[in-house]
Amino acid sequence: MPIIGAAVAGAVGLTGAAAAVAGSLINIGVAVGLAYVSRSLQGASAGQETGLQTTVDLGGDQPRGFILGETGTAGHLVYFNTSGVDNFYLQQVFVLGEGPHEGLTRIWVNGVEKGLTLLSSDQWKRTYSVDGFVSAIGGQTLFVDFWHGYQDQPVSADLVTYASPASRWTAQDRLAGMCYAAVRAGYVDTLYDSGIPRFLFGVKGRRLYDWRKDTTVGGAGAHRWDDEHSWAYSENPIVGLYNYQRGLSLGGELVVGMGVPPVDLISGMYTAAANACDVPVTEASGGEVARYRCATYVAATEEHGAVMERILESCAGSLYERAGAYGPIAGVAQTVTFPTITDGDLVVGQAVRFAAKASRSDLVNGVFGSYASVADQYQVVAYPARTDAVAEAEDTEIRHVQVDYPQVPYQAQAQRLAELTLKLARLQATASITLGLAAIVLEPGDWVRWNSARYGDRTYVVLSLTQNTDQTVTLNLRQVSTAAYGWTVGDEAPAPTPGEESVPAAQVNGVTGFSLLAMTLTGAGGVKSPAVRAFWTPITDQTITAVVLEYRITGTTDVLSERTTAVGNGEYLLKAGLVSETEYEVRATIETTPARTAVWTAWLSVTTTQQVVPSTPAPNSITPAQFTEATRDLVVSRMLTAIETLQDGLSQLALIVADVDAAGDLNKRELSRSLTVQVGSALARFTEQIAVLASENAAIAEQVTELEASLGSIDANLKARYVVAVTPAGAIAAYELQATAEEASAGFRIIAMDDGAGGAVGQVSINADRFFITGSEDIGTAVFLVDNTGPTPVVYLNGDLIANGTITANKLDVAVLSAIVANLGEIVAGIIRSADSRFYISADDGYILVTS
Repeated sequence: MPIIGAAVAGAVGLTGAAAAVAGSLINIGVAVGLAYVSRSLQGASAGQETGLQTTVDLGGDQPRGFILGETGTAGHLVYFNTSGVDNFYLQQVFVLGEGPHEGLTRIWVNGVEKGLTLLSSDQWKRTYSVDGFVSAIGGQTLFVDFWHGYQDQPVSADLVTYASPASRWTAQDRLAGMCYAAVRAGYVDTLYDSGIPRFLFGVKGRRLYDWRKDTTVGGAGAHRWDDEHSWAYSENPIVGLYNYQRGLSLGGELVVGMGVPPVDLISGMYTAAANACDVPVTEASGGEVARYRCATYVAATEEHGAVMERILESCAGSLYERAGAYGPIAGVAQTVTFPTITDGDLVVGQAVRFAAKASRSDLVNGVFGSYASVADQYQVVAYPARTDAVAEAEDTEIRHVQVDYPQVPYQAQAQRLAELTLKLARLQATASITLGLAAIVLEPGDWVRWNSARYGDRTYVVLSLTQNTDQTVTLNLRQVSTAAYGWTVGDEAPAPTPGEESVPAAQVNGVTGFSLLAMTLTGAGGVKSPAVRAFWTPITDQTITAVVLEYRITGTTDVLSERTTAVGNGEYLLKAGLVSETEYEVRATIETTPARTAVWTAWLSVTTTQQVVPSTPAPNSITPAQFTEATRDLVVSRMLTAIETLQDGLSQLALIVADVDAAGDLNKRELSRSLTVQVGSALARFTEQIAVLASENAAIAEQVTELEASLGSIDANLKARYVVAVTPAGAIAAYELQATAEEASAGFRIIAMDDGAGGAVGQVSINADRFFITGSEDIGTAVFLVDNTGPTPVVYLNGDLIANGTITANKLDVAVLSAIVANLGEIVAGIIRSADSRFYISADDGYILVTS
């Protein structure tokens, strides 16, 4: 079968850092540049671009972009063609990036890495054969043409020759300015039995302009900005940053980047930072490599701040604005050139703000995370975590943060960056001081020494500075140290075995202090049911996100499981599915982010207590008939009051359901999902739990959805619950929505119930300090307001919304009616008098009386 046949047979704004870049950059060292101070305190980030592109894009409408450094990409499939007898030949074209790229280094076919043999090379393309695809007569059957991507590159003769029909690829189809891989294969049934092969390409990326190699701007070499043929491959982060900021164009059109003119890029700072990245360092493997390298895919649709931050993070870099121009500083120790500051240099009368330590919630004593592993097809895997046992003892708790480096495909470099993150985080002193006008020569990013008799002798980096109207300068400082940037070969931890997680010695890999206690729960009507409370040592490790418990009847293999994210509580109540007076085994483990190897505790034994149902014998489990009767009693008789505490009501109902489940009379399905992001003390979480249960005499469905957000001790919560239940005794449907924000709370509950004997009722209750009902076209005006904030509830009616003529005389029956002005027309009355009765008119008797 030809290749195509096998395939068919097989399957028929600106936000965040970008906003800081777009505006004044005086503080960009805090927002973007000093990522290795700020991120140490923030932990893992979520939702950010990784710069990895390991799944193939299809179709013609895809964002433009290019590769910096060496990374993997599945490319963008733009052409698919078969030709020859029985479609023997297959051609595919994958666009890899915009502009000239260096070359192909690796290839994976259907997830298996294959060798590449270079067959030919010229200024436009390189042709490779892919090892392992040989026909029965010994001929190669799989080839790749790597086209560099110059704007003036010629057309591929093979694509023109084999186009079917011929008009599908013509001499005009040069893919000018696009780097692409043209794959051609001949069909051999023993080689392509899985159909059309899938490819992942390892690519050395964009050839870049390096101003240090341009003699026209003071460099040494033949590079020229207006001649991309003079450029060379580079994985230097600062060179990549420079090219991105200036912008890369095709045919005079800016394709990717910012379009910043060179006059706004401080050449000296870029040169110093690029040179710092190129400094060779020795690794444990024995070889020397550049200190900092970057590998990432940059898309034109990304926000500029996100791209610059990703590049800068690969070199622990900073980006500053100085006199209206950009200047980077790479992650290396800087020289203090400003004279040592003493207490005598501080301006008298100006406030001095100093903090020697970070707040407890901001402490960091360990860094873990991931990097892009070439051996794992450029997927992110864990690097050896960097921890500080002395700092953990000083902080009296484990405070680890997650910092990922998807733009770094080198495990040793990821370790160096993580270690620098940790060391900078331990330098916690911050200060704000005011100096005389001599300090105006300082710039953000400069290092200064402040030797204070009161606050100590430390080195600081200038985060920002302000020139005041009284000719003084206020500096905002954070502690740094040359020692933080130190690294030796001996500091490098061994690389983890591929496929295994990195677990630092200070991080636990399981539950400790595990124990069990048999308990009895008393429910509605005096029903007593067994439960087991599991205990463990409360967990403070922020990388542990959940505790998972499994339990089973001793001697059986059927396992029930529970999961809790309240790992710091140190306990959890097991109650669903337990059979009374039966020996159970229970064990526990942990879930972590990122995932690492976790171990289970040993199975511990516990015997459940007796189950008691009043007025009936106490069996090991209740029958479906008893379940129906108990459900009617709970759901019908008690739900109207229990709805105010729906959680308790559902828990009691769950106990009855669990008993039937344990007896094997109930079919149950459960589904849960959760999503959690935590950055320092900021936490956002979504959880959802769904359960559906049915027996011959009952059906119940429940859904609980919860949104949580917290920042330190401030928290907000939104919880929605849905319950429906049907038995021969009746039916109930209930819904509850509860919102809380610190001390404020509001919610409502809806219940519809039919007891099967004519007792149908529907009820809505609302819990709120103020209650508005508004018109559909005037959403800002309340019809009435219920105010519960005072000692007595008050109801206000908006009179402006009352239609004329809708309040008639027969609707008014009051003892006293007063108004400021009244135009009453004809008055029919008996007596009209003043409040003091000195002016008196008797209409019935026909006289007027005035007294003094």
